Amino acid sequence: MIKYVLWDFNGTLINDVDAAVQNINDLLRKYGKKQIDLETYREVFTFPVIEYYKNVGLVKDDEEFKGIAHEWMDGYYAMEKDLKIFGGTYRNLERVHELGLRQGVLSASSMKQLTRLLDQHELTGYMDDILGVDDIYANGKVEVGLNFIRNHHLNPEEVVLIGDTFHDYEVAAEMGIHCILSAKGHQSHEILSSTGCLVVQEIEEIFDSELFQSID
Repeated sequence: MIKYVLWDFNGTLINDVDAAVQNINDLLRKYGKKQIDLETYREVFTFPVIEYYKNVGLVKDDEEFKGIAHEWMDGYYAMEKDLKIFGGTYRNLERVHELGLRQGVLSASSMKQLTRLLDQHELTGYMDDILGVDDIYANGKVEVGLNFIRNHHLNPEEVVLIGDTFHDYEVAAEMGIHCILSAKGHQSHEILSSTGCLVVQEIEEIFDSELFQSID
């Protein structure tokens, strides 16, 4: 039976997909590269993020990646004030609480940025735990998740990660926990379906799944 819900943040709670496409296209245009549309973005976006930058032709090696990563973050920071959470997010978080479950955020975002955005959208109060990384390079989500499971003495069979990327599935698999994926985020339904996980179009559909139906 599920007792803890871990939420991914970007593309799951906060709708930053259009901002991500605009931001990468600003960089592609700056460096004379071919721009991409939303459909292409959802096909080429991946983790580790350096591979995504390679996919769109922005970088060739780690050194170039460091510079582009900072430029990308500068662009993202400029868009933060205009980001919105997905419709139904507050109600979904409230429903988790009403079911008597604990919940938290597990994100590849830096802790500083993550806490800032959670506060900005009045989501902090819903969370029992906030789990981010120490830098801007979107690494280390698996390690953060594993440490969380160990330090809180959680039974992996009682934890589910709600995310929007193949990497979220990989993270959940490494942690030994359940996973449900949303098709409204950063990767296509086809990519997500290849994981074998339940893929939902709207987050509230998670409550119809067997994992949640088994909650007394």
